[in-house]
Amino acid sequence: MSPLQVCRIEDHFPYPTMRRGQAEFINAVLRSLKGGINVIEAPSGLGKTSGVLSAISCLSELEGAKFIYAVRTHSQVSRVMEECLKFPKVKMIALRGKGELCINWKVRRIKNNFLMNMKCEELRKLGSCPYYPPKIREARRCHDPILLKGNYCPYYSSLGIINGYDAVVLCYPYLFEEELYSVLRGFNPDYLIIDEAHNLRRFWFSRIVATLELEKLERVLSSLCERWSDLMRSLQRSRMQSLEIPRNYLIYLLRECLSSSPKSFEHFSKWILSEVEGSKRIILEPPNLILLKEVDGSLEESLKRFKSVLLISGTWSEEVARGEVLEELNYERISLDRWGEVASFIVRDFTTRFEERSRLEFYRVASTLAELSEAVVGNMGIFTSSYEVLQGVLDAGFENMVEKPLFIERKDMDSHELSKMISEFKSMSSIGAILLGVQGGRSSEGEDFPGLQMTASIVLGLQLSKPNTLGRVQEILWRKYTRLEDPTLINACRSAIQAAARPVRAQDDIGFIAFVDRRFSYCLGMMPPWMRRGIKYVRLEDLVPSAQEFFNRRSPMKRVDVAEDMPSSSES
Repeated sequence: MSPLQVCRIEDHFPYPTMRRGQAEFINAVLRSLKGGINVIEAPSGLGKTSGVLSAISCLSELEGAKFIYAVRTHSQVSRVMEECLKFPKVKMIALRGKGELCINWKVRRIKNNFLMNMKCEELRKLGSCPYYPPKIREARRCHDPILLKGNYCPYYSSLGIINGYDAVVLCYPYLFEEELYSVLRGFNPDYLIIDEAHNLRRFWFSRIVATLELEKLERVLSSLCERWSDLMRSLQRSRMQSLEIPRNYLIYLLRECLSSSPKSFEHFSKWILSEVEGSKRIILEPPNLILLKEVDGSLEESLKRFKSVLLISGTWSEEVARGEVLEELNYERISLDRWGEVASFIVRDFTTRFEERSRLEFYRVASTLAELSEAVVGNMGIFTSSYEVLQGVLDAGFENMVEKPLFIERKDMDSHELSKMISEFKSMSSIGAILLGVQGGRSSEGEDFPGLQMTASIVLGLQLSKPNTLGRVQEILWRKYTRLEDPTLINACRSAIQAAARPVRAQDDIGFIAFVDRRFSYCLGMMPPWMRRGIKYVRLEDLVPSAQEFFNRRSPMKRVDVAEDMPSSSES
């Protein structure tokens, strides 16, 4: 008898009423956990987290099944753990990295993961960490080590109790981190559920291509070795845009530079040599040193370790999913033609295409967006195609043009800093604020803005790869490991659509959505039906009167109904 026939979802779902499409989604989840690799495409805000937890609750009780539930960001892990508290039959633990959990300041101050792990290992071996070995305290039913207080290591204490749980929730890049994955093997999971699975291949590629910032390397190496400075000067004199460096030569050069370095450079030396020695090709292309690495196995082989795999996405069409995962897939779509109150636009007379950028065009778009912000009721998000485009908007004087509070996502922001900024941005929804971020960033994917927290999303520019070596390498990887015909365009459209959908997280939300680049017409086929229905092509200057009409005719406040008894969704 199948789980679908045995599970009484009403015994596991904790809310009095389900959202539209949610029962269909839960049944699809249960069907998918019968074996193989499965994909469910479902719209944002459906209540997918509570749907997944309902299935976990049922199957863990029914057959003692164990789950890994992988999400994209740290904040999504936190929201899953908050939701877990509503499900009395679910025993779940959050698996987090040392960067989030370490309480030893000697380790925590280090930003590089490799160096952080080395320092942690050194202190543990010397017995110099006062928080290790950890005390195993009584575990909570929904156990999130980041919330624990005490003078013991929350990272290793959580690893010590993981086997007593039915489900582990983690950020899915950790699926490829050897130390954490070895723990998961001991947990012996039956099922793997991945949310926002359209990003999975891109994270898998991060195992093959690594980039190191030349400016940071040069600050260290130039102080130790003149030959490194000679190499940089030679590249500048040659006026070559990129240069492939023989691996053995670079290893020799680094060893010579580091041979007489002070002891304080010991960990840095081990890190940089480990990175270079683990690479098969090395390309110098300012501002990065590009490292191409060997990879064992394939993404598909990793997925086939489980009895069943479920990949969930709100923007993964069947054609793209089958082109991206090179295994037989079972595909289901939960289709809702209408989702929220939405007005969508494509600006036909503007582009961020590099050859057509100018200070005049940046001033034109900055002044239009400033005027548009006054028409928006609630918060507005602006998501640019790159940090260069974001800077172009700022250089045009955008900060001085707007009267509402402006929050700017910086490239060097850590997760804690960004989380604090997003919380402050959300808190200003009653007066209206502006968030300026980047497509594919942490604020444009994996973050929810229900109600007035964001009612307008402006997607500025199409995020096509730069015509450089790194962009060409990434395109080669997509063509080698997938069957996608135009992976660059597909990924650009996907990032844009994810950003555009930020305001509409539930059926009662409203969203004014503007794609500000004429090239977004190429993305129409990838947009969900509720977003592309009635989409209009307009001039840039038409956005302001369109927004005035939209917000004058609609109330951005949600209706008070049963949906408000449920927390905002935590998935895209």
